Amino acid sequence: MILSGSFTAASCLIIFALMFLHATHLSKSNEQIKILRISLIIPFWSIFSFLSVCFPTAEVYLHPWLEFVQAICLGTFFLLLCEFVSPSAQHRDVFFAALTVKNKKAANGEENGLEWFRKMWFAVFQYPVVTLLVAIVTAITQAAGVYCEFASKTHFAKLWVSIRSHGSILRGSGAALTEPKLSIISNVSLTVAIVAVLRFFMQLKPHLSEHRPISKFAAFKLVVTLTFLENMLPLAAFFHYAYSYRPYVIGSGRASRPLAGDHEAYAPRTYSGGPGGLWALIELWNPMEIVEAVAFGLRMKAEERKQQRAQKGWQSVQYQQVQEDYEMGRR
Repeated sequence: MILSGSFTAASCLIIFALMFLHATHLSKSNEQIKILRISLIIPFWSIFSFLSVCFPTAEVYLHPWLEFVQAICLGTFFLLLCEFVSPSAQHRDVFFAALTVKNKKAANGEENGLEWFRKMWFAVFQYPVVTLLVAIVTAITQAAGVYCEFASKTHFAKLWVSIRSHGSILRGSGAALTEPKLSIISNVSLTVAIVAVLRFFMQLKPHLSEHRPISKFAAFKLVVTLTFLENMLPLAAFFHYAYSYRPYVIGSGRASRPLAGDHEAYAPRTYSGGPGGLWALIELWNPMEIVEAVAFGLRMKAEERKQQRAQKGWQSVQYQQVQEDYEMGRR
């Protein structure tokens, strides 16, 4: 326990150093605030995992909230990729409208770039909603005594909420406790979100190479792939490479440019993190960006369904008109 606590503390200190450097060199707040939020996955994962070792009975409550933190960080990573395209939503839409995406299922083998982008957006931001609901349901069913950690009969909520992950950690006097469970629902939701992010990255790979997106994504995903607290220490150090603050140092000559929009309009001139980066460290806790992203995804999905219904209705009217013309011709 002492060793695990030491690794947790060291990992947190390393990642907090990176966050402080970004906060005090905040030249592109739209990008760096997102980097600060993504960096939080290291201390959250380390501390929650350490608490699970110290208090094994609390693990069933803690793990679903770790999934929720992961969902927030993944959504924030997607928003960061969007910022690399353009800080302006309008310019971003213009960029994707001109983008051609290959789709074997489409009639001509291609898909409209803007429609594809909106599908990817919804696929990513359904994940925070699902994990939040799963975390709440897990807590409620566990408190009500209908969430069984070990049973797999249909009347236990665990069957519907989680599946076993490999491995175990010691509990109490030595009884086995399974490793953190992976929610069945969250697993499906996570797969959809990860595939969407990967498709988004692969489509934009030629345009985003200067931002090192592979390193950024690998740093994030390795945190939730590796389960031992000892692994958090090198990963925290790797974050310094993947999410370096140096490109945001004004006058360094390393500043990247957006793919769309007025490049000069987004050129940083001063740092805006406040004294000691205080404003940046406060702003990173603002949940409204994720809330608005989820709401935007839901609105787009509702609009898509509305258009599909309207299109089906129009096709039905056209078919009916053709039938009437055919009948009149026969007469």
